[in-house]
Amino acid sequence: MKKTAFSISLFLILTVSLAKAYDLATEISNENGKVTLSSIGYAKAGLIKVETSAKGKISLKGTISVNGKANVVMWSKVEGNYYFSKLPALQNIQNQQNLSFEIPFNAADKTVTEVILEVELLGGGRIEVDRLKLVSG
Repeated sequence: MKKTAFSISLFLILTVSLAKAYDLATEISNENGKVTLSSIGYAKAGLIKVETSAKGKISLKGTISVNGKANVVMWSKVEGNYYFSKLPALQNIQNQQNLSFEIPFNAADKTVTEVILEVELLGGGRIEVDRLKLVSG
C-alpha cells in the first residue's frame, strides 16, 4: 500500500473554551515542530489543525509525551461534517515519554479537508506532540 506524506501546517487553535484560561495558567507553544500544551488545571484544546485534500484512508502519525494524565482524539472534516477517531491506547495516557501513535480514519471515496488533533489534560500537566505527519493510502 503506497503512502503519501502531506505537508502539515501547524495552526495553534483553541476550539473549546478554557474557563478563566489566565487563572489556569494555560500555555500553548510551537518550537521546532514540537507543539506543547501546559496547564496548571484542566485544559482541552484543538491543538493542531492540518488542512488536506486526501481521499479515502488517512492516518495521523507522531509521538506524544505526557506529564500528568491526558486524552487524545483526532477529528476529520468530510463534506462539512466532523467525525472523530478515538483509540483506547490514547485515552488516560499517564506520564509517558515518546509514545508513538497512529490514528486512522477512512472517508471511503470522499475527501478529508481538515484534520484536528484534540488533546485534553485532565488535571493539569503537559503534553507534547512531535514528529507529526499525515499519510494517505
